Amino acid sequence: MPFLIEGKSVFISAEQTTLDIEVSAELRKPDSEAHQWLAAMQETSMLLGAVLSIINPGVYETGARFITKINQHPDLVAKRENLGALLESWTSPYTSASLISNRESPLHRDRSGGYSTMDLLLSVGNYSEGRFHVPGLGYDFLYTSGTVIGIVGRVLMHGATSSGERLCYAQWNKKNVLDSLHIPDPEWIFVQDLVTRAS
Repeated sequence: MPFLIEGKSVFISAEQTTLDIEVSAELRKPDSEAHQWLAAMQETSMLLGAVLSIINPGVYETGARFITKINQHPDLVAKRENLGALLESWTSPYTSASLISNRESPLHRDRSGGYSTMDLLLSVGNYSEGRFHVPGLGYDFLYTSGTVIGIVGRVLMHGATSSGERLCYAQWNKKNVLDSLHIPDPEWIFVQDLVTRAS
């Protein structure tokens, strides 16, 4: 990547005190680094969306409903500067994305996603000894560069460790944004559903 943006790049956020949704402040600026980053990440986001459509079609369809609703009813977005341009470059089926750079992630649960919504995490960089921990399942996964993990982050405690320079590209659906647009949570997916589809 040609540059690094620290912190979150959230497409639309909903304030806890109101149901107003808005394009995040950084993405309302027409020529911000966030827009350059989105343009650079279009193919990656599309590829991750394709992965999601296979491993959890319900979450993918929820994201598609979100994008469709915002496209058809931009008036639902309170602060919508650059919304049209943003919708042209936003290729993710999620409402939110974040970059996490060179940081170990202690065990945690993600509070802004839904209980049945799978988040996607892509880990890249020049690092070694990458591990992804999910103690509630009793698993420690190898977390090498290029690994994509789908996890119900609000339900399962998880964390990551590594040595070296690691970047995690995390994508998720903010529950309060989907709720404010009256988009229902996706159905739970079960392993048997995946096995049945693969047969």
